[in-house]
Amino acid sequence: MEFAALAEREWPQTGTVWRQQGLKAALGAHPRVEQELDPQTAGEYFTVLRQTTEATIRDLTQSYPSVQWLWYLRRLPDLFDGGLSTTGPYDRALMDLMAATSNKACSQLPLRDGQISFPITDGIMRRVLRLAAMTITLSDIHSRLRRASKGIAFRPQPKDLPTDVANAPVHDAIKLYDQRVCAHPTGLTSPGTLMLSPDWRDGDPPPIFLVSPLPAWGMLPTWQGALHQGTPMTTRGRFTPHLISLREVRAVLAQAPAHSIRWWEPELPALIALLQALSYYLTHYTSAGWLSLVRYGYVSLRREILNELLSRTLPTLHAELAAWFPPHNLTEAQRILENLDSLPLRLWPQEPGPVLHWAGPDVLIDFEAASRHLNRLCTVVGPTHDPQVAKVRADHFEQTVQRLIDQTPWKPSQSAPSRGFKPRPRSTEVLTDFDAVGERDNTLLIVSCKSHPYTASYDAGDHKTVRNAASLVRHAVTKWAEVVATLTRSPVGANYDFSRYRRILGAVCLPHTPYTLLGPATEVIDTNAQGQPLRAANSYDELATWLGADER
Repeated sequence: MEFAALAEREWPQTGTVWRQQGLKAALGAHPRVEQELDPQTAGEYFTVLRQTTEATIRDLTQSYPSVQWLWYLRRLPDLFDGGLSTTGPYDRALMDLMAATSNKACSQLPLRDGQISFPITDGIMRRVLRLAAMTITLSDIHSRLRRASKGIAFRPQPKDLPTDVANAPVHDAIKLYDQRVCAHPTGLTSPGTLMLSPDWRDGDPPPIFLVSPLPAWGMLPTWQGALHQGTPMTTRGRFTPHLISLREVRAVLAQAPAHSIRWWEPELPALIALLQALSYYLTHYTSAGWLSLVRYGYVSLRREILNELLSRTLPTLHAELAAWFPPHNLTEAQRILENLDSLPLRLWPQEPGPVLHWAGPDVLIDFEAASRHLNRLCTVVGPTHDPQVAKVRADHFEQTVQRLIDQTPWKPSQSAPSRGFKPRPRSTEVLTDFDAVGERDNTLLIVSCKSHPYTASYDAGDHKTVRNAASLVRHAVTKWAEVVATLTRSPVGANYDFSRYRRILGAVCLPHTPYTLLGPATEVIDTNAQGQPLRAANSYDELATWLGADER
């Protein structure tokens, strides 16, 4: 509380000063912008600014070990503001990532009354706030890079970053995209299909705990002690724990061997083993782990305790992991930790920071970084983008969307067409198959599923990647609209009779919110009783909301 109070008092003035100084240094290191920058030139200019700002921040982060930085940063008050609800979490994650670039070692965690307690001075506070201020500048550069990749030009402005040139079609598309992402910030994102399920069932693999960061500090439920025998309580925190099932990971891995596919990286089984061991610890043994997890998103352990946890759980996990990930060779705790220490540190596009922060005999385990890494490592793409991998992912995504529909009032009756049905109108050739089907009252819902992953290049706003994804969405919407039009004109065909339906709705579903210019893909084709829109192209979460999945 002392640290947060000091930061809150110093930030209004200090933060502004450091941001101005950092911005001045970055702009001064490169030729002054005298004229309008076209999108490509703007992208090149902001890339150079990004690299310069990163280098300056990296120099600053050498002041303290990464574990000490993380201790300070997770105690900061709500410093980051923005017009979007996603801005604050993005900036905090970026700040954590930049702090992790420190190469300085920590000999041990300083403890006072059993709690980690790094020193707090005015000088330390100024360095921490300087990092926060420079992170805002770097985040602003990231935002401009993404907009440049979408076709925005920029004009110079004195003593600040170049600003957007008016471009109504692109600005309107970006505004709608941002609104949709803020309304549904998670989606299935990078994996391209559902891999981490929020409901654990009997027969599932051992569960794990992950955390989600909140936009602001708040009072949250937690436990004093281990989950099985602890005392429920509330604490001021910023992270919400979730019990997660890995059955969908197992299901996708079970499909892959039939094609002799290896799409996963060696860090994936290592991270699963670590999280399962830690979840066992939080359930049975911890005294203050839950408080630390909810407040700060991490837990700390002695190295020997972590090794013992892994050694105890590995025999139980080994048979299952061996079946999932042949050959994974995770028979020793040290091998798991070595794999996790080898996770790459990538600054652009932003990726999670380290999971393990070592401090001599101690280790701080960042659950937020682990949660984000797990989601990233579950991306079903493979190093060579094998089309067989894409088929495994696509098949699973179609099944996922159908299961979603089946849990809502849109669950199809036995007389409805089944998933995979290929209608054949009398006057035309066989149409493409239905990836997922719903039915309610006199309306037939047919869904075209496109399991397009949210890749690092897409997140960075790479022009070619964004353009190709938008093109895929537009093509899918056009093709699906033609299917709906054909079936509406010909409700009775050679192998179907849809005459009982007054309306046929056709929607395209992706794992994440698609970015496209306003047009057919963003058109609202239906609105439910609660006012939730169904667009021609939707994210999984948008479709779930329109279906009423949250109401059951």
